[in-house]
Parts: sequence; structure tokens; C-alpha cells
Amino acid sequence: MKKIGYISIFVFLILFTGCSTKSSLVLKDGYSFKEKPSINIDKITNNTSKIYEHNIEEIMKEALMKEFKENNLLALSDNSNIDLEVSILNYEEGNAFKRWLMPGWGATILNVEATLKENGNIIATSKINNNIPAGGAYTIGAWRQVFFNTAEKLVEDIQNEYKQKK
Repeated sequence: MKKIGYISIFVFLILFTGCSTKSSLVLKDGYSFKEKPSINIDKITNNTSKIYEHNIEEIMKEALMKEFKENNLLALSDNSNIDLEVSILNYEEGNAFKRWLMPGWGATILNVEATLKENGNIIATSKINNNIPAGGAYTIGAWRQVFFNTAEKLVEDIQNEYKQKK
């Protein structure tokens, strides 16, 4: 009977875990957003030294544009004095079937470093580590979704800084 309980807990944990995101946004000493920022998505680079089947820079840009636009952070013209540069440091596409067989195996991983610049000067940096280590069929497509989760986390971090200074 105890064995069934342990197995049930293990299955529950596997089914209801999936995504782990760690992030940190660090503002330059003394800097604070004086108003809600309007940010121009300037440059996305692949620094993984790998070539992928999908254009990961374009997917990252699409995700950032979507999240920034939905949260009214996207500059509507080139007049913004805040630019965002994102460097993709590590990306592993992963495999949903492997994640289902054994959590951790086949993980989808995306690690990025984002830099916010105002008039060319760095005002903030952010490191986001996104990991989808477990899950089954519901994590099919995680190779793409991880970019949108990462963009969402970056927006959340920027908004938290802006709201703290209000």
C-alpha cells in the first residue's frame, strides 16, 4: 500500500511539473525608470556557436515583439532612447518523448542575457535561464514556447522594476 502511495506522488510530480525559469534584472546603480519605458528591440544574437534547424534569433524577436507590444513597452517608432539587445547563450531544443520517459532527459533549455541601453549606455542587464525538464505530450512544441516564456519573464522583470519606483 505504501508503494502505491509513493508511486502516486511520483506520477503527480511528473505530471504537474514542467517549467523552471530563473531570472534577475539588475539596474545600474542609481538608475530607475522615471516613467513606463518605451523600448526598441534592437539586436538579437545567437552566441551558442551552433546552427539550428529553426532561426532562433527570429523566434526570439517574434516573442519579444509580442510580449512587449501586449504590455505597452514596445516603442512605436525609432524615437525611443532605450534599446534592448539579447544574446542567446545556450539553447537545447529538447524532446517531449524523452521528457515523458525520464524527467531531465530531453530537457528544452534557453539561456539568454538581455541588456537595456539608454542613449548607448547600459542601464540594466538581465540573465534568464529557462528550463523545461519534464512533461509529456503537453510539452510538445516547448522548443518554440520557451522563447515566449523567456520574453514574458523579461517583461515581468522590467514591469516589476518600473512599478517599484512608482
